[in-house]
Amino acid sequence: MTTATAVDVQQREAVHESSQSQYTKFLSWPTTIEPSTGEVRLRLGDTVDALVMRAGLGDEVNHQLVQAILTAPIIVVPGVPGTKPDDWIFLTQPRTRMRESTIADLVSIQVGWYESDTTIPLPAFGCTEGGLRWLAWPEAGLELPTWGVVVGAVRRTLSRAW
Repeated sequence: MTTATAVDVQQREAVHESSQSQYTKFLSWPTTIEPSTGEVRLRLGDTVDALVMRAGLGDEVNHQLVQAILTAPIIVVPGVPGTKPDDWIFLTQPRTRMRESTIADLVSIQVGWYESDTTIPLPAFGCTEGGLRWLAWPEAGLELPTWGVVVGAVRRTLSRAW
């Protein structure tokens, strides 16, 4: 059994504060640090929103975006081997209204989204192995794709089924 020393805790806090500073300074994202875990969290709604889907579908949706010469920051949320696949979170501009039929289509294929003012954890900068990580890093000065563009990529991916 190992125990965290005061130095370990201070180093971890410094990494989280540095990540929060980078997200806020370079990307202008509304972030906070979760006091109980020290993780950097992104508030969704006004500036950034997110669509979440299983990794296999996410790969195809990302391919659709790349074909259209678009990119979206993508966070990988690890699943449970043998039971639950990884999820991919596509970060977008704020959500726009959708028709009821579009909502039903997305729900039927298990594409989800978060309520406004919800926070989600962000990977620490430099984190590439295990746990929460970036598949596609955000870039300073690069505009996020619109909500509708990513929803459209989902629909194009599955157009044969609809």
